Amino acid sequence: MRQFCVALAMVLAVPSASLAQRRVPATDSAALGADVGLFLPREEALDMGPNVEGFYEYYFTPRTSVRVGLGWMNPEFDREEDDSLRYIRIATDVVYNWEGGALHPFVGAGLGVYFLQLRDNGENFGDSESKLGATVFGGLEFFTSRSVAVKAEARYHLVSDVDSLNPDGLALTIGLKKYF
Repeated sequence: MRQFCVALAMVLAVPSASLAQRRVPATDSAALGADVGLFLPREEALDMGPNVEGFYEYYFTPRTSVRVGLGWMNPEFDREEDDSLRYIRIATDVVYNWEGGALHPFVGAGLGVYFLQLRDNGENFGDSESKLGATVFGGLEFFTSRSVAVKAEARYHLVSDVDSLNPDGLALTIGLKKYF
């Protein structure tokens, strides 16, 4: 009888153990995240500035996802501290990641609309411009638990010129990502 009880307990425990070890990301899972960092513009007239991003990511497969995001960058002009070029970005990216245990490297690319606004002494100056832009990026996620990861990313923005300025640049960010 004791052998039967032990065997029954093992049979019942196997499905629950496999559910507890379900890998993240999984097909039809999602994540919310936020990143902060620096934007390094290609334009010589601009200095580096802050970069803040928020995103929602949906996984079609454990390796492939689509990320929808909202970003803000505000590099200042080197000629005067209170003058800047503000970027607001709304984008969709395709992301591919590799399984690596606690570490998941990833790469991706996407398209977005950039709303660019010149700012003079902290106030909007002139009309804002909307530009189509593209990005390519790569990074690494480090899982601190089954559903939380710290994310480091390098992203290059390719955007059409605005008022003879080249708004392209590199964003370096670190962030937090919560899977559900």
